[in-house]
Amino acid sequence: MGGLIITLTGTSIWGWIKVWTGQFRLLRDASLATLHSQLYEKGGRYIRRGNITISELDDLEYTWNAYHGLKGNGTGEKIYKKCRELPIADYQVNSDWQEVEDVAKEHEANRHG
Repeated sequence: MGGLIITLTGTSIWGWIKVWTGQFRLLRDASLATLHSQLYEKGGRYIRRGNITISELDDLEYTWNAYHGLKGNGTGEKIYKKCRELPIADYQVNSDWQEVEDVAKEHEANRHG
């Protein structure tokens, strides 16, 4: 069977596994880099401003969970934790995003509950 696969594809099953494993690592690393950049950009903006809205915090938490799940830590974790300590800003609710705002408020209540 292995000989047939080599004849038809020009490589072995092990060769294909190595190729796909390498591609998976590249995609994981690219995702991690993108999430890292978002944490720095967004988190830095909120820290400089000195406050964060509930929606911004909710969005940052989604970014953090994905980043942490891919084994990202270090400075990204420090930025995330600093943002969680920021005071929640007063803001005008956007009626187009009322459902998102409601979920964010519930999330914030659970965070302090």
